[in-house]
Amino acid sequence: MTVALIAVDVQNDFTESGPFSLLGHDAIPRAIGSSVARHRHRYDLVITTQDWHIEPGDHFLKHPVHCVAGTVGAALDPELDVGAGTPFDDLVDRHLYKGQFGDDYSGFSAVDQDGTDLPTLLKRSGVDQIDVCGFAEDGCVAATVRDGLAGGYRVRLLADLSGASSPSNKDRAESELAVAGAEIRLANVAGP
Repeated sequence: MTVALIAVDVQNDFTESGPFSLLGHDAIPRAIGSSVARHRHRYDLVITTQDWHIEPGDHFLKHPVHCVAGTVGAALDPELDVGAGTPFDDLVDRHLYKGQFGDDYSGFSAVDQDGTDLPTLLKRSGVDQIDVCGFAEDGCVAATVRDGLAGGYRVRLLADLSGASSPSNKDRAESELAVAGAEIRLANVAGP
């Protein structure tokens, strides 16, 4: 089995001090960095997605201004490095960007700097299974999981490495994603 990890939107604007002020999210980037450093051997491909808003249409009418391309808020959280004990970037194969010009929630709509999208990268690498973590389980993480399932992948949500807008929304998202066919796991017991 060929496995990819997709770390969704682990960006400064989604931590507790960002415009979304998601409670408890300051600990998640460090946990992701630590887990990826410990378990990098499990993954054939490690990918990050980032909200990267250039001209996102009316997106900011529905949400606070966030993750404006090239700003500190759009950058990956530096706690990823702290958790990894090394530059997290050294553990990542590809960085992908989404939402440049509209509402794009799923990592499957993200592209790298060359314009190659996530489905193409996964297909080229022969990926069968994706593990998904990041922000937020009731938003972009859920959209990525659903699109992965629709694409025929075995999908595992790493619940301990993911956060939602509230504890009740986290529980609801995990229940809905499990019903949709995702496996809800903890990173330290996810296995190959």
